Amino acid sequence: MRLFYSFLIQFYGFLMQFASIFSQKAKNWCLVRRNWEVDLSQKIKPTVNYCWIHCASAGEFEQAIPLINRIKNQESRVKTKIAVSFFSSSGFELYKDSNLADLFFYFSLDTKNNAKKLIEILQPTFVIFIRNEIWFNILSALKNKQIPTFLVNANLQQKRNFFYALFLKKAYSLFTTIFDTKTYGNTKLIRVIENKNVIFNNEVLKDFCKDSFVIILGSSWLKEEEFIIEFYEKNKSKISNLKIIIAPHENLSINIFKLKQCVGDVLSFYSKYKSGKILILDKKGILKYAYRYGDIAFIGGGFGNGVHNVTEAAVYGIPTVFGTNYAKFEEVNELINLKVAFPVNNYAEFEDKLIELINNSGKRNDIKNKLTAYFSSHATISENIVEEMLKL
Repeated sequence: MRLFYSFLIQFYGFLMQFASIFSQKAKNWCLVRRNWEVDLSQKIKPTVNYCWIHCASAGEFEQAIPLINRIKNQESRVKTKIAVSFFSSSGFELYKDSNLADLFFYFSLDTKNNAKKLIEILQPTFVIFIRNEIWFNILSALKNKQIPTFLVNANLQQKRNFFYALFLKKAYSLFTTIFDTKTYGNTKLIRVIENKNVIFNNEVLKDFCKDSFVIILGSSWLKEEEFIIEFYEKNKSKISNLKIIIAPHENLSINIFKLKQCVGDVLSFYSKYKSGKILILDKKGILKYAYRYGDIAFIGGGFGNGVHNVTEAAVYGIPTVFGTNYAKFEEVNELINLKVAFPVNNYAEFEDKLIELINNSGKRNDIKNKLTAYFSSHATISENIVEEMLKL
């Protein structure tokens, strides 16, 4: 198993080197790892104890933040510093200058030699991997060094193909403890609770949303944008106070020309706000706070590779609607079972569900109460996980 895995890792490294001739993204991936040993050694303080947390990208780091905050608050861990590694450049670039951890670095290619060198340089006192980050060579090296190693937010119920399931069975045995979401909960919920508690008084959003029924389309792709514009055109005369906020997952996903043709002068941009019925949220980083101004959230990604963060909106007590690609997110399945979140297959279902929610304030209030109870019941997840870790 390990020989085959190591061969695949070496082959992946070769492919990235070859791809770097043609692809700037692949070239950057190789460049940032070229002198990783020197870069990491320069950041390390020899007399410091490090907790090392590894994340794939920004989404996983968001799940790690509640753990980081809890570790920092432990009196016995005052001298413990937090080192965070990323596999993706997007996560590293987004957080490298933040004060959320003491140092950030790129995760090197998971060869036996790299794994040995990384542990020698960092010498972590304990290690946390987030969600699906399973790297066999580094896990084996940590096990050999008897360094406590934990997997957090693992979804052990997710269906896997035979070969990957076999690999996971071997890899899971290398962890000291696996904190699966079914037993311990998901720290993603703690992070959205923290976001909700942030003071956020936004004058633009306050003015746009006042005296209105607001639907927020969060992290949208073109499919969801087409749905929401069609809904607006069909219902603007029936729902006179209807307003829409669109926060695209990527700015280029919005066909501005087409939108303006559809809705004309009612379209406005957050960065140049004057008035209007549809607001494009063209400012990164505030969507997770903006949901508090909405009455219903329509979450993007469900008609593509997978729905984006549903709990980010649900924590504010509002119903959420999204496409049907949500199965791998256990917290979304929980919300659906509670009848506070609603998958839709097509536009007709989308429109019917929105009309139902708009016209039934009693149902919206019931959803709010259920969501309040749901998030309250998960409020101590990170505290429980960290306490369990530090016992060992």
